[in-house]
Amino acid sequence: MTATLTRPAWTTKFEIETIDKLIAQHAPHFPTTRLQEPRQLTTEEELENFYRFRIGGAAHDLYIVQVCSKIIDQIPDPELQLFLSRQIGDDGAHSQFTRRRVWELSGHDPIDKIVQEVQNHWEFMGDLPIRNWLGFIAFELHYELHIVAQLILNSRTTTIVDPETSTFASQTILPDEAVHRFGVLAWWQSKYDKASPAEKAEIATQLLELDEEGQRRRNPYLKKHWQIVRDATGAEIEGLGVIYDAWRREVLSYFLDIPIAKLPQLVSVSE
Repeated sequence: MTATLTRPAWTTKFEIETIDKLIAQHAPHFPTTRLQEPRQLTTEEELENFYRFRIGGAAHDLYIVQVCSKIIDQIPDPELQLFLSRQIGDDGAHSQFTRRRVWELSGHDPIDKIVQEVQNHWEFMGDLPIRNWLGFIAFELHYELHIVAQLILNSRTTTIVDPETSTFASQTILPDEAVHRFGVLAWWQSKYDKASPAEKAEIATQLLELDEEGQRRRNPYLKKHWQIVRDATGAEIEGLGVIYDAWRREVLSYFLDIPIAKLPQLVSVSE
């Protein structure tokens, strides 16, 4: 796994172009743009599904806050600490917005349910995110990078929305999350690109092992989560797994500067 490739700049445009390429190759039934405008939530069942979906989103963000808060004191790198201070603040604000929106619509503070969902993340991820610096990178890959394709496809096929949540997502969450992805990549490259070829090979082997562990740990959660998304938003999930797997290979290829053909066989989200 020592072959290298010439990488284009990682931008949101690069992400979209790569995902559209994967759609054409693996799941052409997915659109490359939104085909119709979604409608607003109307029924009690739709609201209940929305609450469950957004409580999961708030928990996802709060879990990131908790992991990063532990790591910021474990890795004595000021560049990483400054980046994580931004990520912690952003994801904390995202979680708080979602909590308040569900509270406003339902009349009940969902914090206890959010905390319970956060605990679920700690249970299925174990100590992986805080085990060492490469475990933390594997965590960032899974919670920031590997999910990009599914989020884009969900946004294109969603048929039911809460307009206030959608506005906050487009104006705040999406640009914040792009900053997080670019920040993770920049810090990783500042370390990985300075390593010798032998060191890179060892780092790549270790990160792949940790990323594979993370995928195994997250598989049951992802399958359940995708169904929750489907129930709440009407988004298409048939064929999502093959795009997820292909996108994950693209991410790892880019991060490790290794051609996809040189990567080992990876755990599938469908396993």
